[in-house]
Amino acid sequence: MRRYFLSKFGDSRARRGAQLLAGALLACLALLVLAPSALATFHLIYVSEVHPASTAQPQSSYVELQMYDDEENLVVNHSVTLHDSTGSTVGTFTFPGNLPSPSVNQQTILVGDDGVETAFGVKPDLIDSALNIPAAGGAVCWDSLDCVSWGNFTGSTSPSSGVPVDPPGIPDGSSIERRISRGTCVNRLDETDDSNDSDTDFVDAAPSPQSYTTVPSPPACVAPAPTPVVTIDAKPAGVTKSTNAAFAFHGTPAATGFECRLDLGAYAACDSGTAAYAGPLSEGLHTFRVRGANANGTGTSTAYTWKVDLTAPSASITSHPEDPGPGKSASFRYTSNEAGSKFECRLEPLEADFANCSTQPKVYSNLADGDYEFLVRAIDTAGNVQVTPTAFPWTVDNSLEDKVPPETTITSKPPDPSSSPVASFTYGSNEPGSSFQCKLDAGSFGSCPSTGISYSGLADGAHSFQVRAIDPSGNADPSPAGYSFSVVLGAGASAETSASPPPPAPKPSKPSTTIAKASATTRDRTPTFRFGSSQSGAKFQCKVDGAAFVTCRSPFTTKKLGFGKHVLQVRAVVGRIADPTPAKLSFKVVKG
Repeated sequence: MRRYFLSKFGDSRARRGAQLLAGALLACLALLVLAPSALATFHLIYVSEVHPASTAQPQSSYVELQMYDDEENLVVNHSVTLHDSTGSTVGTFTFPGNLPSPSVNQQTILVGDDGVETAFGVKPDLIDSALNIPAAGGAVCWDSLDCVSWGNFTGSTSPSSGVPVDPPGIPDGSSIERRISRGTCVNRLDETDDSNDSDTDFVDAAPSPQSYTTVPSPPACVAPAPTPVVTIDAKPAGVTKSTNAAFAFHGTPAATGFECRLDLGAYAACDSGTAAYAGPLSEGLHTFRVRGANANGTGTSTAYTWKVDLTAPSASITSHPEDPGPGKSASFRYTSNEAGSKFECRLEPLEADFANCSTQPKVYSNLADGDYEFLVRAIDTAGNVQVTPTAFPWTVDNSLEDKVPPETTITSKPPDPSSSPVASFTYGSNEPGSSFQCKLDAGSFGSCPSTGISYSGLADGAHSFQVRAIDPSGNADPSPAGYSFSVVLGAGASAETSASPPPPAPKPSKPSTTIAKASATTRDRTPTFRFGSSQSGAKFQCKVDGAAFVTCRSPFTTKKLGFGKHVLQVRAVVGRIADPTPAKLSFKVVKG
């Protein structure tokens, strides 16, 4: 049977009703006159001790809360919640009223089973026979302000309770007690004594429950003497394929002893300053913790987390030469399913061994006619090597090499003469995928954007512009397109120019489409094609075989095709006008 009562309130609710009402009125008046820092509340309270029922005293479970400021007695409708090892709530213990005022810094509040008074001679402030704390693993929270977990707890709490203390469970007859030696004051609880990590904040201790009736006299703050801060000197790599682990460490100031812990195991002595785990450790994350002790006490733990990775990565080839295709320049790009991987490549039959090829693209030049196979394997950050390399076989046929240079055209230019110091040009090539080089006056050819180029700050006088296209095979136009014009910046020229009516807008014309030359047969079931238009800024629509036209862009890679004959059609679209006679290319996919 559940029974709730506050020990300082007496046994008769009726007798206390008028007193509670009067107290509430007085409290409201006090809130009007007191400064905010003096207001009573419930926030500045931590869980200070948790005691599960023991074998000898099976009804002795309790949770002790402790204040770290004055006037933290407004606990009505606030609760202690108990969770099992999975994080499920198995009990909520709510205060039916406030605790008497005044309360003082360091005062405790005791929530306990109905056997606590018999076991320890201390009557809890809130008694509930349903409070049955599991020693093997669980968690306790005070409202949504503070939580502690222990043993085989695998759930989550809000706020976080971090790594559970006592992985094997709280020893029979013992408590877990908050450490107060790490905070601002070694001899009293303060806000800095909570790190939201149970393994750091709590230690095993003999039960010592105190209720609200024990009014402490807070001692003067004593600064803590230094305990060892542990530095880990040797450890596994952050990601490794090794299934064992070794550590070396030291404490500052010097430690007289150390305790170490791996994952959810218990702390064990490791006084030599080293620890080794033969394993085999499972694949995944692992955490090592070590803490040192000296005459002043035990310091906080230092943790290191690393990953054991036993799974080999896998490489994918993302771009490759046409098959069959010319051997002037065979370029490959690739990726891995594991970030940070390195790569090794080999070209059969020319290379006997794999070599690093992490810098991309990997390019082979001037290959002779014949059959080749490109192999790439990934190596992840743990050193796992892909067992079966990813391969791309293809045939080099140098008769397919494109040796015809492109033709360059200038599609827009400034007037001649021009009254502006700025000159803008656009240009194009009859071969899709071409790049461009430009020069002005006596300058040298240099790379320029395929979308066009502008020059500013031009002086009065004659100027000349040239542009040449370079196709994807590296052929450069031997006769660049050129344009000569004069710049006249005088006032007369400006007036004359401004008086001239603007030229009429050009009427839209039907675009034409060209597909770059490609092999008539291929073993690549996802071949790539390049195409272009007679008009700059054109968009494109593609279709393969009997499918409908869909929006596409150059270069275009098909979906996986079946073996046999296929037809690619491409049409350029400018505005709402589409090429009425789409470009067509017939090809055949053959088995390798």
